[in-house]
Amino acid sequence: MINVTSRVWGRAPAPVFHRIGLWLILFVTVVSAAVWLWASTIPALTIRQAADGRVVFQSPVDQGSRFSLVYIHSIHRTPVEEFFVINENRQIVLDSMVFESYGVGMPTSLEGSETFRMADGKMRIENIHRTLDSFDLRIGQVVADHKLRVRDQVIPLSQLSKPGSAIRFEISRLHVWMLLKGGVRLDR
Repeated sequence: MINVTSRVWGRAPAPVFHRIGLWLILFVTVVSAAVWLWASTIPALTIRQAADGRVVFQSPVDQGSRFSLVYIHSIHRTPVEEFFVINENRQIVLDSMVFESYGVGMPTSLEGSETFRMADGKMRIENIHRTLDSFDLRIGQVVADHKLRVRDQVIPLSQLSKPGSAIRFEISRLHVWMLLKGGVRLDR
């Protein structure tokens, strides 16, 4: 005789391999996302201590991003501002400079396509187009009061490193994970 059992209506349990497959898909997704966050980078304006290479500042940049350095000239005691732009090769390009007093330590002639003009009582040299992979700067101890202008922020360089110390400006890679943790990063 055939044993007939009554059928229980409802959901049958998922086969074991379906449950394991779902957990495996979830695990692979989480691991993939973590690896992507760890490995993905974006270009960033980076300032390092020249002595030990320690990063003291990073800010994400794209082609065409701009920043400037403002300081008081040590001899003239007048403000100077140098304007930089990031090119398509992720290099820093000195684009122009503005100053109030002409003399020692300031450009004496124009090169290539550079132009000189007076505007608002200030002298401007434009179209400099000097490409730099990196450049070093010694933070002024007495007069210079170096400041970085980037993304509508003005940051005294003496807050990033001791006056008198040398720092290096360069374009490096910023991990997406660091950007998500805090965006623009200031290390002290």
